[in-house]
This record gives sequence, structure tokens and C-alpha cells, in this order.
Amino acid sequence: MGETSTTLNALGNHNNDEVKKENVKENLEADDLIFYHSLRPELELLQKQPKLQTIHYILDYSKSKR
Repeated sequence: MGETSTTLNALGNHNNDEVKKENVKENLEADDLIFYHSLRPELELLQKQPKLQTIHYILDYSKSKR
């Protein structure tokens, strides 16, 4: 399962999603594929697109705590 999770994390790049999804599907066994498809809607809900300003605030805060 470790390889599956690292492979699925690579899907974040939207440019080649279809190619990467096909590669992922080829590498998964049937049970893993069923499990992935059952979790996919919930995983997509977790994705966030923060504003650039928010990222800078977090980075500045992190740097101030060092």
C-alpha cells in the first residue's frame, strides 16, 4: 500500500493527470483500485487552494518560530 499512496500523491499536477491516472491504474491491484475509488471523493474534498497571501503568512509565522 505504501507505493500506492506515493503514486497517488503525484496526481496533484493537473497538466498530465490523465496519463498519470492511467499509470496508477496499471500499478494497482483490483482491491486497491476499489479502495481508492471509494476514498477519492473524500480525498478531493480535502484539497485546498489557499491564496498566495495565506501561504506567505504561514511561512512568515514559521520563520518567526525558529
